[in-house]
Amino acid sequence: MQVMTDYSRKKLLRYNYSWAHPAEQKSYESYKDYDIIDRNNGFELLDFINRFMGIHGMEADRSFSKLERLIKNYMPADLKTRIEMKMWLRKNWDVRF
Repeated sequence: MQVMTDYSRKKLLRYNYSWAHPAEQKSYESYKDYDIIDRNNGFELLDFINRFMGIHGMEADRSFSKLERLIKNYMPADLKTRIEMKMWLRKNWDVRF
């Protein structure tokens, strides 16, 4: 499944990020589950959230904001890869923090 990053959602981000382009630009065909996501890089986090939403059929801005809040405030810092982050979000989506 190909999911394009929706950069128009950048305005929904509520936290401060670095907006430096990742050193290694990836085409959307080359993403791997074990890619490390820099959660402080706006481009990487925006891409991750948009892909997660696309895979799970999410469209609401509210879902975008919830994902960002879960990642920034509650996700353990030692979870760094796409697969770790996806699994944690799936497991904790309905948990009240």
